[in-house]
Amino acid sequence: PAAPEVKPPVHDSADVLKTVREWAAAWSSKNVKAYLDFYADDFRPPAGESRESWAATRSERISKPKSIQVEISNTKVTFIDATHATVSFRQSYRASHLKTSSRKTLLLVNSKNKWLIQEERSDK
Repeated sequence: PAAPEVKPPVHDSADVLKTVREWAAAWSSKNVKAYLDFYADDFRPPAGESRESWAATRSERISKPKSIQVEISNTKVTFIDATHATVSFRQSYRASHLKTSSRKTLLLVNSKNKWLIQEERSDK
């Protein structure tokens, strides 16, 4: 019998970008739980920090400002394989005490048909 035809995975960059925009929206609405839910269980915090410590710091930084506005532009999605993609973009962050703009790259993993952030890098 002939081997079953293997179809290449469908790379849907719109799906990946939807996740990144929803992540930014959760951050902007200061919804800490929703924001943290975008991170994979095996997320690697920068500088070798523990996930618990990183989550506590993020929670405090999201809760403290009166308002937060995160905007994403100049997005570029690159698929590494069927379940991994990187998204690079310009992130504009405005809060009651701070205004910054930087390049950021997220490594996402598709877990149970949901894109989750596995790694986050700020490009200076």
